[in-house]
Amino acid sequence: MPQVGETLTKEQTSVGMERLKPQQQTFLNNYFNGDMTQTAAARKAGYKNPTVAAVRLLRNPVVQERLEEMRLEARTKYGVTVDKSVRDLKKMRDQAWELGRFGEAIRAEELRLKATGLLVNKSHVMHEDVNAMNREQVLEKLDEFKRMAERRMKNVTPDANDVVEIAEDNK
Repeated sequence: MPQVGETLTKEQTSVGMERLKPQQQTFLNNYFNGDMTQTAAARKAGYKNPTVAAVRLLRNPVVQERLEEMRLEARTKYGVTVDKSVRDLKKMRDQAWELGRFGEAIRAEELRLKATGLLVNKSHVMHEDVNAMNREQVLEKLDEFKRMAERRMKNVTPDANDVVEIAEDNK
């Protein structure tokens, strides 16, 4: 794939090759090397509507190809692969667990799950203008948010009977 600033030959342009625009490369640098979300990377690269721009950029075949090249370069340069990182995190988790450092073990497992894509942090930000609301409207809106959150949550807390059964089994 032609790099930023590289002149394309007639043959390259006839087969549909495109050159990455400088703003697209800036986005990729921010996203890949800057430890940023796709939206933050697009915002820092100067896109006017960063959320939409980020999605479009990551669907663009030219951008996708360059991102894959950047991943390959990093893999070659640093010897970093997802498999190796996941294996190392598992080893760290196991060692921390054996030493009784449960917080560190949990953190290593969390990072391992994120690396494999099994755990994804999702957040949804809602903006409401509470200055234009009266007290009842604010309370009603808070109740609505609470109901929305409760629908998304799963209760994993054991009830009292389960705790008693576990305690009796351990005797």
